[in-house]
Amino acid sequence: MNVTIGRYPVKVLGRTVMDGDRLWMASSLSEIGFRVRGGRFLKIVLEADDTVTDPDRQHLTPRFAVKVDGDTIYNRCMRETEETLDVFESRTPWSTEIRLLKLSECSQSLLAVKEILTDGKIEPLEEKGLRVEFIGDSITCGYGVEGKNETESFATATENAEKSYAGLVSEWMGIEPMLTAFSGHGIVSGYTDDPEKRNIEELVPPYYEQVGRNGFRLPSGRTVTDIPWDFHAWQPDKVLVNLGTNDLSWIADREARKTMYRKQYKEFLQTVRKNNPGAMILCVLGIMGTGLNETMVSAVNEYRAESGDQRIHSMALPEQDAERDGYGSDYHPSEATQRKMAIKIQAFIQNT
Repeated sequence: MNVTIGRYPVKVLGRTVMDGDRLWMASSLSEIGFRVRGGRFLKIVLEADDTVTDPDRQHLTPRFAVKVDGDTIYNRCMRETEETLDVFESRTPWSTEIRLLKLSECSQSLLAVKEILTDGKIEPLEEKGLRVEFIGDSITCGYGVEGKNETESFATATENAEKSYAGLVSEWMGIEPMLTAFSGHGIVSGYTDDPEKRNIEELVPPYYEQVGRNGFRLPSGRTVTDIPWDFHAWQPDKVLVNLGTNDLSWIADREARKTMYRKQYKEFLQTVRKNNPGAMILCVLGIMGTGLNETMVSAVNEYRAESGDQRIHSMALPEQDAERDGYGSDYHPSEATQRKMAIKIQAFIQNT
């Protein structure tokens, strides 16, 4: 879909929202794309949320990339509340393709495109092919994928959604992606380090129908959590669900809790189908623990039988081989593991 920033039309991907004269980029891999024709200079003015001014959260500032004709010229986290990026300057007029992507996730920080400055003409990039929504958690966000090892703590500087399986598959297949993913979140419980304490604060279903999850107040006073997502504006061809890894920390091997997960997983599939009536739904699980694989597959099979919805499939994944491929931050998948996962999911998408 296209939006206008200032007087310039740009193509937008991912979960974003116009608030006043700014486009706030919420989800991982949210993007603006446009072509500059006959321009001698281009600057993009960005605005960050309050993470950059909070000493306790400066490790969570939004990370972004800017690409010029496919070459990355910026790839870093924001350092100031407002920054002006010098994208190019030339003595002769340029015609070039520009993409700006948010590499870090919604629940950590937000990024706004405040202004585009150029003396050239701007046209939004064309729509591409297959549209896929990836619904997940930290694995989908690329949490710690650039971390040195499992002892390294989380920071947005090592989170890179382009290197997640979702980002890799999208690049390989020319997919237009939407990543609806929040680290630590689950279906019945978010991550917990005490199996006796269920984490009901970090669940995906309550936020799926909103723009995102983040408490920062936009200039209008709203948060992205307050704003319903417009599913009619962007309908995917396929939706891939990867949820259950954080639930496993609470469920462990308790059958009653597995039953709860199976029931609420089916309810979430109903929500996904209601909002994406024409999409093929693909469900995967297992890369950070296979304890709920069978339960997830059973939930999909039961949903198919009960609803008559045949446009849904599941695939259980093997657990990551850290001895061979290493870990990212906090025991998350390394780049090698994300790539192996991407190969399997690419085949899954192509064959369904």
